[in-house]
Amino acid sequence: MNDNINNIFENIPLITELPVEMNYPNEIIKIYEGNYVLINDENEIKLKGIIEYHWFPEKGAVFKGNVLSELDFNLDSSKEFSLLINNLDSGKVFITNRKIGHKTDEFELKGVFIKDFVLGDSSIEVKEISFSLANFKELHGSPVKRVLNENITTSQNRIIFKNENYKLVLDKLIDYSVRKEDLKLSGGYLLLYSGKLLLNKSLNLEKAKSFFSCINSFLSFLNGRRVETTFLQGSFQNEILWTDYSNYSFEIFKQATSWTMSRFDNEMNDIFVNFSNLWKNENDRNFLKSVIHWYIESNNNSGKVEGSIIMAQTALELIYNWLVIERKKLIKGGDANNISAANKIRLLLSQLSINSEVPGSFSNLNELIQQSSEYSDAPDVIVQIRNAIIHSQMDKRNKITTLSLDLKYEVLDLCIWYIEMSILYILNYKGEYMNRCNKNLYPSNRVEKVPWL
Repeated sequence: MNDNINNIFENIPLITELPVEMNYPNEIIKIYEGNYVLINDENEIKLKGIIEYHWFPEKGAVFKGNVLSELDFNLDSSKEFSLLINNLDSGKVFITNRKIGHKTDEFELKGVFIKDFVLGDSSIEVKEISFSLANFKELHGSPVKRVLNENITTSQNRIIFKNENYKLVLDKLIDYSVRKEDLKLSGGYLLLYSGKLLLNKSLNLEKAKSFFSCINSFLSFLNGRRVETTFLQGSFQNEILWTDYSNYSFEIFKQATSWTMSRFDNEMNDIFVNFSNLWKNENDRNFLKSVIHWYIESNNNSGKVEGSIIMAQTALELIYNWLVIERKKLIKGGDANNISAANKIRLLLSQLSINSEVPGSFSNLNELIQQSSEYSDAPDVIVQIRNAIIHSQMDKRNKITTLSLDLKYEVLDLCIWYIEMSILYILNYKGEYMNRCNKNLYPSNRVEKVPWL
């Protein structure tokens, strides 16, 4: 390769490689091939076979092997077994299928891992953990390079988050665009990012999971849909010591709207630091887990539009109690509980410097307020529609049936916008965001500063 070209790219870091090979959506990942043992209090079964990670019909690791030892074909397969590889307990499994060959006495067993499956000794502490990320939205960051057959490819693919305990490196794969198109066509799951966690202090897998729990919640908030770091791989001096193939709860691919823009800036790292600092306190951690759960569920229309409105207002009620009552102590005593639901939302919006009017882009909601004296502003509409959904009296059921689906979706979008702004306010975000209430055709025209600046 030309020395001048080498010099140009010398200071650009190499992209992080995926810990497993996956090239197309829902590709089965081969984990292990060889001998292993199933053991419990009653049985010890030696097998030779394969272990793979499947995406359908259920996500998780599965095994299939030929029995090498004597087997009681009437064994109780409802009981769990430990699966041992090289005398290390790799995880708990259930036998799901067993068969005997027609022309031989060969027995074959199939089964699934209950949840956790680690290849190697995960008790060994490491400072570097590689991982992958499936179905995550596109973000542009700093340059990385990939060298293949003396050809160098560069792209603005690296995102870095850093706090006092570690540095998190996320590398969007070089062929992200192709993979994303394949994912849109096929659905399901596909690894789109590689990454590594660089720890200040060595940790084993179990202890590192506390950091990854925080990271996963934060990344889900960025993505607008639940994601998790997967196939965690601990290494030391380029030697792989363990790999975690457990079944985590990231979601099947679906397009989701979120507040994030495609470009990454320093403000994103600032809110990650604030997020991880809140995560240290148990009460604040539980708040973040809950509010992001309700945000993700309502944002993905998990309960259809009416159920999602209920979920979204649950999030707003939680934010009101945590921010207005517990943190800022703006109302004390019985008044904190006696205030109406609409006034709770109004008080919350006042902290965000958002007025209680319906955004102009929501034509159906504005028309409803103009035509009916029953509704005064956005919080009033939200609460009354939510109450009509929740309560079963005939007049409330009749009210809901007269509302158009488009209007209900405007209510839902408004609630989710309030949630996004509330979380960003709590994290002291001072940057720009994608305003879901702005219906401009061009994404760049939907970018706005947060309202409290």
